[in-house]
Formats: sequence, C-alpha cells, structure tokens
Amino acid sequence: MESSAPAAVPWVVLAVALTALAVLGVAAARAARRHPRQEPPPGPPAEAGGPAPAAAGPRWAHDDLPGFLAAPPGTAAEEPPPPPAPARPPGSGGRAPDAARPVVTMAGAALALVAALAVVAGSTGAAAPAGDPPPVAGTTPGAGAPPGPPVPPAPPPDLPGVPAEPLPGEGGAGALAARSVPLGTDGLAARLAFGGVVLERHAVGVTVAYPSVSVTATGDPVTAALAHLRLDTWNCLAGEAPDDPEEAGCVRTRTAYAELPTPALGVEREGPGLRLTGRFPTYTRPLGGPATYTGRVYDVTVTVAADGPLRAGTAPATGTFFLGADRAGSRGGPGVDVLRVVG
Repeated sequence: MESSAPAAVPWVVLAVALTALAVLGVAAARAARRHPRQEPPPGPPAEAGGPAPAAAGPRWAHDDLPGFLAAPPGTAAEEPPPPPAPARPPGSGGRAPDAARPVVTMAGAALALVAALAVVAGSTGAAAPAGDPPPVAGTTPGAGAPPGPPVPPAPPPDLPGVPAEPLPGEGGAGALAARSVPLGTDGLAARLAFGGVVLERHAVGVTVAYPSVSVTATGDPVTAALAHLRLDTWNCLAGEAPDDPEEAGCVRTRTAYAELPTPALGVEREGPGLRLTGRFPTYTRPLGGPATYTGRVYDVTVTVAADGPLRAGTAPATGTFFLGADRAGSRGGPGVDVLRVVG
C-alpha cells in the first residue's frame, strides 16, 4: 500500500505559511504601538515676513518676565528656539514606521505565494498518485504504440552428429529419428516417396530398395537441415528393381533407416525446391532390441522441386533419388509427395 506522506506535505506547508503570516501580523501591530508616528500639532499660518508662531501649549506654561528684562522692547535679540513638541500620551493610536512597512508587505506576499503553491501541489498530488509517470501522447499501451525492434531469428538447433563409418552391430543409432529443424520464417519441408533402386547385386538376383525421404530446413541460404531416409528392401531374382516387388515375387527383408544433419548433409536451395547430398549410415530396429548400425553407408543425392503453383505455401512435389549409377523418380499421388515453403 502506498504511503500518504507525500500527499500531506502540501497541507503542512500551507499551515506553516499561514502561521508565519499571523505571527508577522501580530509583530507588525506591536511595532506600531511601540513606535507611533510623531505628527506636529496644527498651528496658525505664519505671516509673511513675520516671526514663526510659537508652538501651542498650555496657558501660563512659559514665564516671559526674564526675557523682557534681558531684552526690553526695541532691542535686537535672537529668536528663542521653539519649545519641544508635546509627547503623545501612551496608548494613543498610530501606524508602523515607514521603514518596516515594505518588509512586512514583501513577507506577506512571499508567504501568500508559498501557500498558493502548496494548495496547487496538494490538488495535483491528489489527482495523480505518486510514483506513476505521466502518460506520453501517442504512446498509449496497446493503441498506437511504436513498433519494437525486429525479433532476431531463432538460432539453429544443436543437432548431434552421426558416425561417418559405423561398424556393423554398433549401437547408438536412431538418436535423430524423432528430431526436426524448425522452419522459422524462411524454411521449407518436403516429403517424397520414390521408385525402386538397386542396393546390392548378388550372383543370383539383387537387393532392391524403395526409398522415402523427408527433410526440414531453415534459412535461405540454408543454415540448418535434417534429412530422414527410409529404405524398404526386398530380395528379387531379377537384374533390376521391379515396379511392384510383391507381384514380382520378391522377398521382403528388414527396413533400413538413416538420419543425416548439417553440416554432413549438403543442402542447396533451388527456387522453391532444394538439392540434398550426403553419406547416410543405415541402421535397423530389431524386434525387442535397440537400433543398431548395419555397417552400410550409401552416397545419396535427392532433388526436390514444386510440381505446380504454391497455394498457402504448399504444392505437390516432384524429385529424383540418385544412388550410385541407379536412379528413381518420385511416385506422385495426393499426399505422398508434398513441398511446403514458409515466407
């Protein structure tokens, strides 16, 4: 709860000023009684060329016989000094001396000004609580406030790396399986499924894979990206990857996975699309066991492009998957190959 001391200060100043003004008034009245103004009593006007009339006084107050003997009529004599003016009896009325009147007037005016300032300060303090800064015109919170500085983009995520040449059966795989890169204000994401490519050739038949790739990247040029690779593998008694391995009589084997982040993953923006290159170390997920590396690393290149105009930042995607000398195009279809561009 705020203190009421600042609000009471003006009223204290006003009380002190009024008290001081009252004290000055009393002092001026006492000084007027102590030092009354001496005014000579009125007398008859002096005749031209004649001696000044004597001051009025009580009858028979001055004996003129000694003067008559010292200077009889007809002799020149010095004019006697006028008798002193009678003192005003105590208790008679009077006014303060002229020298004290300006001081009393100035002191009264100063005290009146202090009292007026105290009253104004008290009314202002009651209208606006102490401690709250006055509002500035044009900067009312939530209405017309100037925009703040632009928010810097979030730093790229700290993604752990993957071993370049993991040994067969080595653990620790799959740490990036559930990770992705935030798209921010200028990123992109893509998901594509491709036709079959040959992984290995045997004396009888081949091992083929039907890859799926998803990627998230941020920045233009790209500052961070993470690609996920899935290889659905089959063993086929053929020299090439069939369009439909199940109809061709191929035997399904374990699915292989791989994740590769930047900087090991090379990413280049190409218009609304991109190009990925990197060496993907694959791993499998045995039933009831942790993910383990297969010891096989594949050099992969993937191109992604928009297959039509962007609508709300999304468009169908098309691309090509390169593995060694083999390649496969995207399968297409609604919801299978999708490109999303932010910004």
